[in-house]
Amino acid sequence: MSRRRRTTGRERRAAASRAGFLLPVLAVGLGLCLVVLAAPRLMAALYAMPAGATLAKLDRNDPSLTPGELLAARQDLRFSLAWEQSGTGATGLARVALSLAAREFRAGGDALPFVDEAFDAARRGLALGPAQARGWLLLSEATLAKTSDPGAMAGFLVEAMRASPHDLWLAPNRAELGLRAWPWLDPAARQAVAEQIRLTATRWPDRLVQIAWRTGEPGPIREALAQDAQMLRRFEVRYLQSQ
Repeated sequence: MSRRRRTTGRERRAAASRAGFLLPVLAVGLGLCLVVLAAPRLMAALYAMPAGATLAKLDRNDPSLTPGELLAARQDLRFSLAWEQSGTGATGLARVALSLAAREFRAGGDALPFVDEAFDAARRGLALGPAQARGWLLLSEATLAKTSDPGAMAGFLVEAMRASPHDLWLAPNRAELGLRAWPWLDPAARQAVAEQIRLTATRWPDRLVQIAWRTGEPGPIREALAQDAQMLRRFEVRYLQSQ
């Protein structure tokens, strides 16, 4: 029977020395890999951060928001998406592009390039995050601006309401789009729009009156508010005063 060879002290020290050298090298290599993997996300976040202030102004309908800020946010979000594809980032780009389109339209310019960009960005955002209620709403708005056909965006609007039916901050826009698409909506979708109308009436009664005038559809609004006599009366008074 052969005897197993004993490891000498010198060999043990050599093995320990090799391990002591390899472990730091492996740690450095692993650290570099993590940095490389994290770099795109970090760069995307750094570019998206300044745009966040502009998006916050959009949320507040801040009158101090300038076209220059919107254009800068648009560029920042483009750079951010070039580093890392993000549903939130693409949705933010769609919001900025739609706001620029509205300003260009009011100024008598060509809004279509901004509308196309908003449409594409909203679709990209939904491909990355299909549950985004705001993404579906933006796709609805961009589709209407692109086609001038309320029926073409009706399905997207339904998805926007289904994704987050009780979102107070999205309610006014969804109510207005719902009234524009009313003839193309089935009874269940009309009930969902009625809920958006009621939500809008609780927080922005004057804005609901403006929506009624822009869409020319006070009838569905009255039906939606009929279950609350006080809310309906408040709408009627404001509607009559605005004539």
